[in-house]
Amino acid sequence: MRQLKPLDCAFSLKLSEGSLRVEDRSAHSELVLPLSVPPTHHRPPRPPTGPGTDSHALRLPAEDVSVPRARHSLDRWLTRRGASPDLREQAALVLTELITNAVTHTDSVWIVCATSYSPYHGVRVEVHDDDTSSRAPQPAAPTAEKESGRGLYIVESLAECWGVAVSPVTRGSAVWAQLLG
Repeated sequence: MRQLKPLDCAFSLKLSEGSLRVEDRSAHSELVLPLSVPPTHHRPPRPPTGPGTDSHALRLPAEDVSVPRARHSLDRWLTRRGASPDLREQAALVLTELITNAVTHTDSVWIVCATSYSPYHGVRVEVHDDDTSSRAPQPAAPTAEKESGRGLYIVESLAECWGVAVSPVTRGSAVWAQLLG
């Protein structure tokens, strides 16, 4: 058996929030490439599949009035599937924050809210926007004086994991969150 020696690579890559830093050690230069979708700290979980898994989707205008409609629809849907009141409340709050971000911070005309539920895997909430500008959600630094800027912190605190992906449904992004029941 032949033993391989490690390669002496002249390049190093560093992934940081919203960019990829490429360092060329041989030329002592550096290049920073912006990423259209910032990396997340978690690998997106696969949506639950198999017996007992159910899904629900709703297409809505990207307007403030869509928030309560989607929230109530999700709560009714999860109630019929036997989800616990705590899980329903947390999922509704996460959905509210994700829709509010899509309505407030994108140029979308419409959004798609998708949810899957399994008693074994919990709830996955997704909000697909129609914005093609590639602006991905970024947690803001909330302050006591500001009324906004806490939404993604709320999502992060309630969800097992969350992230951003290119939407297979729209031309924009899909922000997702997984909540365990």
